[in-house]
Amino acid sequence: MRRISNTRDLVYRIVRCIAPTIAGGKPATVMNISNDNGGLLDVWDRSKADIFIGSEIDYYELKSTDKNVIVIFFNRSQLNRLLARMPVQKFLSDCGYETDSTGSIDYVLSVLRQRYAAGCPHEIGIFLGIPLKDVKGFMGLNSLKNTKRGIWQVYGNPKASEKRMNEYRHAKDMVAGRLFAGENPINIIRDSEIRFFELS
Repeated sequence: MRRISNTRDLVYRIVRCIAPTIAGGKPATVMNISNDNGGLLDVWDRSKADIFIGSEIDYYELKSTDKNVIVIFFNRSQLNRLLARMPVQKFLSDCGYETDSTGSIDYVLSVLRQRYAAGCPHEIGIFLGIPLKDVKGFMGLNSLKNTKRGIWQVYGNPKASEKRMNEYRHAKDMVAGRLFAGENPINIIRDSEIRFFELS
């Protein structure tokens, strides 16, 4: 198997995966980085401190083994806005996050990491930009019926959920076009003008 030896290959894959987060509307994206795809984990360990310098994107490792790492990449300003919403704070409090601390990204991500150790917790959907009604529906916390299946399972009126899915798809297409045109993926991560949409 070919071993990836440069940061650009890794960043290219990260950019493809997290395009809607780079584009400003998706608070966070989770990615599994391993050595199974040509040594990505080794490159990540060597390069992660430098990749996001000058970028609005940050990262947090949720789970790490000698074979892979689960990383949540997030737009700090978008995630801050999400965590400031009272319905989101109440939801996270109900999930076991301390009420007086739910506004802190570092605190919330530390709890998420603790919970991830036992398996991917369902509340992670709220961080990933899935509408609260759909996250709660999936968890059985509301009475809405499952009305559609797309990037995620939709509960209740699908209109807002479909709109958000389409925004995420559009962001992926736009970023893929820039990569196909030969743009350096590091420049895409650090481009503060790339914003296509804001989370509503």
